[in-house]
Amino acid sequence: MSLILKVKKAISEKRLTKTIKKKLYLYIKGFLKIFSPNRTGIKIFVTKNKEIDKRDLPLSKRIFESYKLMKSEQIDKSDLYKPSSLWQSHIDKDFDFLIDSYKSNDEEKFLYFLQNFGNWNKYLGVETQDIIKKYNSNILLKNYLSEEIFGGYLELWKYFNKDVDLRELDMPRFGNQIGGLIENNFVVMGSFFNQIYATNLLNYLDNEKNKFFELGAGYGKLAYYILKKAKNCTYIDFDIPESLVLAAYYLSKCFPDKKNFFYGENKFDKKIENEYNLIFLPPWEIENLETNSFNLAINKNSLGEMNPETAKNFLSHIHRVSKYFFSMNHEYFRNNFSDGKKSLVNKEYNLDKKFKELIRHPHLSHFIYSKNKLDFDNNIFFYIYEKK
Repeated sequence: MSLILKVKKAISEKRLTKTIKKKLYLYIKGFLKIFSPNRTGIKIFVTKNKEIDKRDLPLSKRIFESYKLMKSEQIDKSDLYKPSSLWQSHIDKDFDFLIDSYKSNDEEKFLYFLQNFGNWNKYLGVETQDIIKKYNSNILLKNYLSEEIFGGYLELWKYFNKDVDLRELDMPRFGNQIGGLIENNFVVMGSFFNQIYATNLLNYLDNEKNKFFELGAGYGKLAYYILKKAKNCTYIDFDIPESLVLAAYYLSKCFPDKKNFFYGENKFDKKIENEYNLIFLPPWEIENLETNSFNLAINKNSLGEMNPETAKNFLSHIHRVSKYFFSMNHEYFRNNFSDGKKSLVNKEYNLDKKFKELIRHPHLSHFIYSKNKLDFDNNIFFYIYEKK
């Protein structure tokens, strides 16, 4: 989004003055940190893009074949399973390298993208590497990033996790991730609360029907923390092709002993669901899940970036298939799309009151992100629902 559009959006939402104050606060606080010792011990970790490691070619070839099939089939699918104008514009602009690898059928170019997406120069909508790079290049903002943002998250994480080993936060760097180091444990901004949510969501799985699926997993950060602890479970990621390939690569590398299935390798059915641990499918395949067959469905952020008809379609399938539903999305502000449509907000997700609301709570990561203290402009809440 251009600076002019951001200013117009802030004015329309009556938060321009607050936004300007927040920006100034970052620099002032970062300047003051120059004169105080590093109390957190967190080091910002930034690397350069890497040359491809061809040992990953067998894995990436499978994912590439799946990606090409999804792209060819996506054209003729219902608009309910296509990106909103907001996301399509984002894909065209920021995933252009990936799109070019598809058009030129270049397997090595595709692998280069998979092995470097976590350090990409463009914002891919799945991680905050652009912010980390920007802040790292300015001494004031770098101080603020390590002490206030990462430090604030760590302090709050410790409050939730008394006597829990910091290694619980550590996550693999597949995709050439950049972030922070805490006693040699690698974290990204989202590590702290994804680990907290994962610990809680494990309570909604059981040994008898240990299955969960996610709608729009990004590169699989939350799933990683759940799968790290869950035993003998099945996980399915439904997503648009551009994001799905990231999760397919990242989670397959994180869990090489888990059996993975990529769309197109066979016809997806109950047998595939029962035989594989990690399954990566385009969104239209959600129609093939059996009713009442999953413990838990997860969606973080993407329902609020979909056309309203698309979101309602997915919500109906989530209710049909899963006992519990974890949602983290927009509470107040709607996204406006180029076709004049507006996104849904949280209060509209409980279609016809078919879910029983168990938990409603502001997402604390957003609540403290900008100033490491409560920000009442926070727009992200999480909910846990149970099917009635």
